[in-house]
Amino acid sequence: MQRQHPGRVTAQEQFGRQAHYYVDSVVHREGESLQVVEEFAARGRYRHATDIGTGVGFTAFAVAPYAEEMVATDITDAMLQEARRLGAQRGLTNVRYALAAAEQLPFADGALDLVVSRTAAHHFQDIPQAVAEWRRVLAAEGVLILADTVAPEEPEIAHWMHDIEIRRDPSHVWEPAPSQWLALLDTAGFDVTDSAITPVNLEFEDWARRSGTPASEVQRLRQDFLRAPPEVASAFDIRRADGDDIHFHWDCLVVRAAPRA
Repeated sequence: MQRQHPGRVTAQEQFGRQAHYYVDSVVHREGESLQVVEEFAARGRYRHATDIGTGVGFTAFAVAPYAEEMVATDITDAMLQEARRLGAQRGLTNVRYALAAAEQLPFADGALDLVVSRTAAHHFQDIPQAVAEWRRVLAAEGVLILADTVAPEEPEIAHWMHDIEIRRDPSHVWEPAPSQWLALLDTAGFDVTDSAITPVNLEFEDWARRSGTPASEVQRLRQDFLRAPPEVASAFDIRRADGDDIHFHWDCLVVRAAPRA
């Protein structure tokens, strides 16, 4: 079940003011989840493709060589401005950019051969509606590639993660567990062909800075990490690094799926 938070802000507000930090984010620019996304995409060639919640464009850029046309969409204009700049620097000529919400895509039914979304869905206002949109816009022989951080299956540990995430970034909405994602995809009419769990390795200071978390909340979050129950510390591999930083990881589910006939 998706949870709301009384102090939450919209993705447009959050990423509008923080977009420039994502240009240099190693977590978004590279990593195992992006490698798996590209491996899944490389199995085919696509006429029309889109990247949902593109941010500053790293996933769209990685997948663009396999498509004749890639439309990178995001709900935040500041992110798209950064994506346009980076795409121009890379000399990409087959990438276009569109302002769009994941729950209301500007494509006709069955118009796309590939839909990709990476490290974005936990900010969507309505994940089931977004998944239904992916199914609507995909052609019968199309491919969906999804990658996003996921909550553990254990409810208590998932609750700890959700509380941490929404305090760090009030535009956070919901991180389903892997089993919940598979159920969502099945309900929307997708058959999963491949899946993988990859780690997203994080450093506390960079993680907090990227979201512009207030200093007072950063200190509270730091203490929550340092005092995490043993089962939480084990699940997320929380550990002190050299100096005063904290290292940890979230799991990322990467799925390749096809529309069910």
